[in-house]
Amino acid sequence: MRHTASRIPMIHAVIAAAGNSSRFGTNKLFVSLAGQPMLCTTLESVCKAPVHKLAVICRRQDERKVWACLTASHLPGRVHPLVGTGSTTRAGSVGNGLKLLLANGAVDSDWVFVHDAARPLIDLSVMKRLLLSREAGDIIVPVVVVADSLRRETGVTSVSMSREGIMSVQTPQLVQIGTLRRALEQVKEAASYTDEAALVQANGGNVALVDGDPLNLKITVPRDAQIADALLQGLSPVVVGFGYDVHRFAEGRSLVLGGVRIPSDVGLEGTSDADAVLHSVMDAILGCGGQGDIGRMFPSSDSQYEGIASSTLLARVLSTSGARGLTFQSVDITIVAERPRLLSYQQMIARNIASLLDIGAQRVNVKVTGNDAIGWIGRGEGIAALCVVTALKTK
Repeated sequence: MRHTASRIPMIHAVIAAAGNSSRFGTNKLFVSLAGQPMLCTTLESVCKAPVHKLAVICRRQDERKVWACLTASHLPGRVHPLVGTGSTTRAGSVGNGLKLLLANGAVDSDWVFVHDAARPLIDLSVMKRLLLSREAGDIIVPVVVVADSLRRETGVTSVSMSREGIMSVQTPQLVQIGTLRRALEQVKEAASYTDEAALVQANGGNVALVDGDPLNLKITVPRDAQIADALLQGLSPVVVGFGYDVHRFAEGRSLVLGGVRIPSDVGLEGTSDADAVLHSVMDAILGCGGQGDIGRMFPSSDSQYEGIASSTLLARVLSTSGARGLTFQSVDITIVAERPRLLSYQQMIARNIASLLDIGAQRVNVKVTGNDAIGWIGRGEGIAALCVVTALKTK
C-alpha cells in the first residue's frame, strides 16, 4: 500500500468519459448545454468540491477535445487536470484513472470521487454529504428513492414489483484510492461490474448511502440533454457586476495594485492599503450579488480598516452569502494611470487576482492605459481602476 503517515489525505476525481454514446447517436460529451460542451459543465460541477487532481478517462480519439474542454472550463486554480485513455469496460477505465492519479502523486489513502461524465448537474450539496460521511463506509454512494411504480417483464407479459426499499444509484461515488484499487485487482471478473459500489462490496467492503439529487440526471438520450439544458439555463443565470475605484497619490506610502507591490516613489492615499484594483474587483463582485459596495461594507470611518491589506478585505467579500453563490466566468480590469509604467506588471497582477479568487489565470484580464494627459489622472495625480465581473449565479 502506498501510504504516508504524516500526509493529510487529499481529494481527487476520476471522470469516466470513455463510453461510445450509442443510445445518444453522437458523442454526448461535446453536445452543447447552456452554451458550452456538456463535459465542461460536468468538470466545473465536480470541481466545486475540494478536488486537487482531476483525471478524465476518455477514448483515445477524444483526447484532444477533452483537453480543449479542460482549457475552456472555469476550474479553480488548485485543480491539476490529467487525461488518460479508457478501456472497453467501466472497471478498466476507472482502473486506468486510479493508475494515472497514483503516477502523479496521489496515494492509496487519498479519496477519489468517481463520476460519470454524463451527469453534468451534480450539485455541491451532494458532494458535501459524501465527504461528511467518509467514515460511514468503505465507499459512499448517493441514492434516490424510486417513486414510480415498477413492473418486470416475464416473457410475453409483465408483473408488478414492489418499490419498497428500491433506490437508484448515482455518481459521484466516494472511496479511498487503495480500497477501490484492491477491489479492481482482487475481484474475479471485475470487468463485468458497472458500479464501483458493487465492486467494493464484492471485495468485502461496506457501502454507505447518502441522499442523492433527483436533478442529477444521467444524459443517455437526446431528450435528457434537452431537459438538462433547460435546467442549467434556469438554475444558473448569468450576472454581471461593475466596479470603479480611484485614489490620489500620496507621499510615504507603498503602491499596491491587484495585491502586487509596485516599485514607486509614491503610493495611493486611503484608509486601507488603497489598492484601487482590488477595490474595483470587490465592488464588481458585490454588484454581481446585489450586495451594495465596499464603502458600506468597510466604512473608512472605522479604525479597524486602517492600513489593512485589500486582499484581506477581498477574502471577506468572497465569504459573503452572495459571493459564495457565484461561479466566476471572467474578470476584466482596466487600470488608468500615467505613472508609474505598469505594462510589465499586468500578468503578475492577473495571476495574483486569479489566485485570490481561486480561478484559472486565463479568466482574469488586466489592461493598462493612460488618460492622454487629460484631467487629474492625465496630470499624474492618481490612479483609477475599472472592473467588470461576469459570473453564474448558482444559489
